[in-house]
Amino acid sequence: MLDTLDPFQQLVLGVSCVGILMIILVIFLTASPNFENTDRLKKILDFFEKKK
Repeated sequence: MLDTLDPFQQLVLGVSCVGILMIILVIFLTASPNFENTDRLKKILDFFEKKK
C-alpha cells in the first residue's frame, strides 16, 4: 500500500502518525492520577529570586 504513494505522501503520513501518537501519549499521561504539572521555568525563576 505504501509503495503506491509518492515519497512526499509517505513523509506526510509518517509525520501525521507520529503526531497522533504523541497527542494520545500526552492525553494518557495527563489523565494519570499521579500527574503533576511542574513548570520548570517557574522553578528556575524562583531559584534565582531566592539567590538574590
